[in-house]
Amino acid sequence: MTIVILHGIQGHAGIHWQQWLYDELIKLNYKVLMPNLPNADLPNRKEWQKFITDLINSIPRDEEIIIVGHSLGVTSALDFLEQADRKIKKLISISGFHLDCNSELNSYFMKEKEIDFDKVLNNLESSVVWYGDNDPYVPQEILFSLATALKTTPMLFPAAGHLNTEAGFTQFPKLLEEIIK
Repeated sequence: MTIVILHGIQGHAGIHWQQWLYDELIKLNYKVLMPNLPNADLPNRKEWQKFITDLINSIPRDEEIIIVGHSLGVTSALDFLEQADRKIKKLISISGFHLDCNSELNSYFMKEKEIDFDKVLNNLESSVVWYGDNDPYVPQEILFSLATALKTTPMLFPAAGHLNTEAGFTQFPKLLEEIIK
């Protein structure tokens, strides 16, 4: 089993709860890939998709894969899943979205394309969608719409913001439980 952890815009490998998760998974003998996605301050959607595709294609084909994405990292995971030529065991979306929030920060990225969820679902065994009930960056209806598109029931975390360091998420035991169950 390989776990791939993807950060969001203006992020880096190990930001928020990600380094803690990486360390805990390594202690449990999981293989974990936690890359720095290129040009994170002003990412290029095609560049992120190619990077993630190359990364995942470097994993042996018989290996099960769980992708854990945060925020815009989820969008890029969905871009990968849309065109993947292999089945992914699980996508765990943490404050992820697939629709444009009209945010100055990432609207250019989101307007490039829409995701074909029939293709995504064909390449994905299961998914989990988690988000805070007071996310300051992504509207609730957009967070919820990802769960609908993935045909799963979302889990809302009370007063958890964007499930990041600013909201107190430097560790995330529930996420670790979800991966190892």
